[in-house]
Formats: sequence, C-alpha cells, structure tokens
Amino acid sequence: MIFVRIVILTHNSDRHFYFVNRIVEETGMVVGIVTGAKRSVKKNGGLSGILKDKNLKSRLRNAALNRIFRGCNRQLQAEKAAAESEAFGGSKERFLERHRDLVLAEVGAPYPSVNDPHYVEIIRRARPDAIVIMGTCLVRKKIIESAPHVINIHTGLSPYYRGGMTNLWPIVLGEYGYFGVTIHRISLGIDSGDIIYTARPEIRPDDTYGTINSRCIQLGTDLMIQAIRRLAAGEMRAMPQWTKGKLFFDRDMNGWIACRYLRNRRRFLEEYCRRQTAGELDDVRLVNSGL
Repeated sequence: MIFVRIVILTHNSDRHFYFVNRIVEETGMVVGIVTGAKRSVKKNGGLSGILKDKNLKSRLRNAALNRIFRGCNRQLQAEKAAAESEAFGGSKERFLERHRDLVLAEVGAPYPSVNDPHYVEIIRRARPDAIVIMGTCLVRKKIIESAPHVINIHTGLSPYYRGGMTNLWPIVLGEYGYFGVTIHRISLGIDSGDIIYTARPEIRPDDTYGTINSRCIQLGTDLMIQAIRRLAAGEMRAMPQWTKGKLFFDRDMNGWIACRYLRNRRRFLEEYCRRQTAGELDDVRLVNSGL
C-alpha cells in the first residue's frame, strides 16, 4: 500500500466536517482541505439578464409556491436540521480542535468560487494524488485536471437519481428502492462519472428524508474510505454508468414538493419497509468496487 496524497474539497456544515474528520483520521493521507466550496458565483445581469433567464418561469413559479407552502418548507428544513444535529452534531468543533492546520483555504471574497484559478493553484501546490469531494458546487475542468483521481460522494443512487435532494424524490414520486449513496469518479456532468460503489441504507418506518440522507452520508463515508484504501493498494476500479436516469435541479424543488413529501412520507415508508423485508424492492443494479 502506498501513501496517497489527498486534498478534500467540501463545504462547512457539521455533515461535511463529519466526512472530513473520518477521512483524515481513518486514512492518515489527507494533506489539505478547502472548505466553503459549495459557494459559487451568481451572475447578475440586471434587467437584460432577467429577461434572458431561461429559468425565469420556474423561478417565479417556485417563489409563489414557496410562499403558499412556506409551512411545509419549514417543516422539511426542521426535520433535516434535527436529523443532522443528531447524526453529526459537534463535528465542526472537533475539526477545528484537531485538524484546523490542514485547511488550505476557505472559499470566499474576493474569489467566490472554488473553480477560480486562485483555488486551483492552491490545490495544485499541494500535489494531490487524489481529490475527494463532498458537497461542493459543480467543479470544472481545471480542478478535475489537478489530480490523477477525483472522487465524489453523491447522496443519491446513481445513475438512477442524480442531482439535488435525491433521497427525497423517491418519496415524492412513489418509487421503491431508490434511496442510496454513490461513490464515483468526477466527470463534467452531474453525478455522472464512473461508479466505484453504490449502496442502499436500511430504511425504518419512522424515518424522514433527514434521517435517510444522514444515514447515507455515514454509509457513503465508509465507502469512500474503502475506495481510498483500494486506491492506495492499486485496486480501485470504476464502472461506466449504464443509463441516464433522472436528474434533479435546485429549481425542481419548491414548497409544493415539500408538501407532497410530507403527505406521502408515512404511508410510503411503511410500504417501503414491507417490501424491504419481503425482498420486493425495485430491482436496481448496485456496484461494489467497480463491479
């Protein structure tokens, strides 16, 4: 087994620092961390920019639905916050106490995107063999070219469910078997790179989106550590994705979707658990070390 120089790109919530702490402490190979990396540049084109905005209609619709169903949005956010506090509370404090010296940069003004050449140069100076990513904005080609291996944790089951909040959408759409987590190589697409691992968590009748997603982060962290160890042993494999699946953008989420989730959750999860016990979940392909 060889020493793999790892740089982690992540954001700055407890769930992100839970991931970082475990990668640092259980691999001993992290040489640098960039935090705050979910931030991205938001273009402001004035009136002409608004008129040219291809997503203007969905933005206006979502603004109206968020106002009408703001109570549902608040309940969903509160569920998620409670679950993450239970699963990951104190992780940022632990990080600052034990691993602050590993921070290479925190994304912010005057360079508000991790894709800025300023951060690319910082990352490259660390000479990473692998860049490990959790919870950033979409990374661009210059970062992908900064290490031989760039690996992401996606809290969703690729290739079937890609994009944002993908452990919520199965409840909304009534599809059984699609909760999960994916460890994959980064590509220029969204959660579309070659897959190293996928896994489904055990679901409980009293779960929420927050508890399911938190469990997937824990499971995915285990799998990322396995992937790093296989990489160090020269044994890491990855499989190309075999279908496009569903892709969810931030603009797809609004207060009405939150309301549908809350309305469907209990009945859906009870049926999910029945199918889980009976071995009747939808037949999906799971990947174990690229196979």
